Amino acid sequence: MNKFINYIYIFILFYYACSAPARLDHVEKKQYAFSSKDYASFDSTLWQSILPYKTKLDAEVNILLGKTSKVISKDQPEGLLGNFVADLSLEESKKHFYPADNKNIDFCFFNNGGLRAAFPEGDITKRNVFEVMPFENELIVLTLNGSDIKQLLYYIVSKGGIPVAGLRMKIKNKEASDIMINNAPFDTTKIYKAVTSDYLANGGDNLSFLAENNQREYVNLKIRDAMIEYIQQLTKDGKMIDPKLDGRISNE
Repeated sequence: MNKFINYIYIFILFYYACSAPARLDHVEKKQYAFSSKDYASFDSTLWQSILPYKTKLDAEVNILLGKTSKVISKDQPEGLLGNFVADLSLEESKKHFYPADNKNIDFCFFNNGGLRAAFPEGDITKRNVFEVMPFENELIVLTLNGSDIKQLLYYIVSKGGIPVAGLRMKIKNKEASDIMINNAPFDTTKIYKAVTSDYLANGGDNLSFLAENNQREYVNLKIRDAMIEYIQQLTKDGKMIDPKLDGRISNE
């Protein structure tokens, strides 16, 4: 029964992921207990009706995308999974958002709560990507001033570290120090561009100050699709999914 409920769950994710213009911001998974009598009826009717969709879904979600050399999970102040997703999101956003000019995105940030599973060691399929990123979150580029960055840094410190790319800092005495953005010291007078999820851009996870920011541009790319594209390109280039910890956020 649990396997059946899981198929329905993944089917719903794929249905909304492939449907337009409807947008799904959040999916919750629940399991319900059935008696053996309920299951007998359930299995002989609804299961048979959904079986063709299950077969098609299995073929889609079991497509091999790439391989890992180890388990890739999230952690704090930085983690392999957070580094991987932030790095690829920054790279894919630059490719999709500014493909033909010299404009740049300075950094990327997410929250650990948006990453719902780890990548196992070995084969990585579309199913694994959907398990890591089950939400329909899209990438958004925000224009941030020095005050905005300070509030964001306070948020990062309060969380004990979050997934970032293009940003390096230390957490010392509950404050951010040694802050580098796009390979340069943080300048409070400078305007920066940061890519994040629409969930955070709309004020999710207590980032209400971001919801007040009207300087936003859509990349028109879901985080999950960015992950799939990036992993497929790694495989095409003969590379494995192999992120590293590099001290981008550290405790001192």
